[in-house]
Amino acid sequence: MKFCVQLYSLRDIAQQKGAEGALAVVAAAGYDGVEFAGFYGMTAAALRELLDRYSLVALSAHIRPEEVECSLDIILALGIRYVFVPWAGADELASPQRYAALVDSMKRAKNLLEARGIVFGYHNHAHEYAGGGNYVARIVKDTGVKVEPDVFWLTVAGRDAAAELKNLRGSAALVHIKEAAHADPAVSPQPVVGEGAVDMAGVFAEAVWQGIPWAVLEVEKFPCDEVEYMQKSLVNMKKLAAEAQKNINKKTPRRPIK
Repeated sequence: MKFCVQLYSLRDIAQQKGAEGALAVVAAAGYDGVEFAGFYGMTAAALRELLDRYSLVALSAHIRPEEVECSLDIILALGIRYVFVPWAGADELASPQRYAALVDSMKRAKNLLEARGIVFGYHNHAHEYAGGGNYVARIVKDTGVKVEPDVFWLTVAGRDAAAELKNLRGSAALVHIKEAAHADPAVSPQPVVGEGAVDMAGVFAEAVWQGIPWAVLEVEKFPCDEVEYMQKSLVNMKKLAAEAQKNINKKTPRRPIK
């Protein structure tokens, strides 16, 4: 498993120091790649040069489906492998007309991306599960897209993140790793990964079992210095992934040597 940072996490640094400042922090903390949430108003060539300078993979991007076609050039130029819908509002999901339009838009985006070898999917928040519902499952059924489950928002929604990830077997493409505080998780700063309310051992056990290739770190609110947080979280994520793989290896019988 490799590790990536959703660049929304470093929006304050990017505002102060530009895209290079954010990418420099990611690289210094030891991550393998980034997930974009916008392209900083830069050209593909300029971003490509920065990514190469810091040896970072442009793994994925959050892009609304109606914006995919006009973003194709930069998606292809950066070599982005996954695109996810970052948000669909509760009103959009609840309205039959708006939901139908969303489904149509997602199907068009899916066709455009898959024709170019790029995975298209949906990234959840908490409102998709309000009132015991599950709009994520409905979107997958209606569009055939993949999912980037966000374990923080699953926790805020009152769901068991590891169990929901298990329910998404065959549909989960990547996993968003975001820790949750024990008290008021929706508004509190996120603890270092592995030190909060999310069953991270269960999440990584399921993600590794499924063969999900990347974990994407995201932080809404840092409890400490950004660099310190990202370094500590990476250490913990690597331990969690290694332990999950070790447990899988123990359960897998070895073939007899002939």
